[in-house]
Amino acid sequence: MADSKNVRPKRNGWTRADRIVRSVHLYTGLFLMPWMLIYAASAFFLNHGPAFRAWFDITPPKLQLVREVDFAPLDSFPKIAKEQAAAMLQHLELEGAHRVLPAQSNARQLEILRIRGGGNYVVTWHRLDKKIVVQQQQPFSYIRLVNFLHFKAGYGQPYPAHIVWAVVVDVVALSIAFWALSGIYIWARRPKKRLLGAVSASLQEACCLSLWVAVKRVAQSRLTVPSSRCPATGGAQPDSF
Repeated sequence: MADSKNVRPKRNGWTRADRIVRSVHLYTGLFLMPWMLIYAASAFFLNHGPAFRAWFDITPPKLQLVREVDFAPLDSFPKIAKEQAAAMLQHLELEGAHRVLPAQSNARQLEILRIRGGGNYVVTWHRLDKKIVVQQQQPFSYIRLVNFLHFKAGYGQPYPAHIVWAVVVDVVALSIAFWALSGIYIWARRPKKRLLGAVSASLQEACCLSLWVAVKRVAQSRLTVPSSRCPATGGAQPDSF
């Protein structure tokens, strides 16, 4: 007779599902840990912006002159502003994510925002003077860099690093949804913890609903403020670095 201790218990469908859910829950969390730490740190910085600005003496960034370059384009130079911007940045060895600033661009000048976590560049081509002026936001701040990474998203830039980052943001968003659903599944599969889990979930949902109602009421009350009291910008901007 075979030793009963060596007999493995039969695995049913639920057991396999448990292993798959737990494994995906675990390894996606490990893989995305750097991004989650960035989002957690930047959210904390943004939530306590005034305190961090005071502690680390962080001043608002200001544009400082980096260099001026003579620029007299040839007849083959592109005629479209978007193509001109890409050619200018390549000439300056500043290729990367950017956009043309239409409000500051006209027949006399073309202004480009070169987006960079360490401090954005503002590149201005003065057409009549045949000169390019390069300015950069200073001083550098690691907290400002982390916040930049928090809000960096989208597929609007054709550069590999930005595309990969956008893909990872999608993966993070889907993984967070999966973690929430898999957490419910793992809780439901532990009968001894169902009561504690139900109480915890109920309290959190009640808290979330209460906050949502309170924020909605505040937003609605602001809409009733007379126009003479509303700021010209359409509302206060969140604290930033």
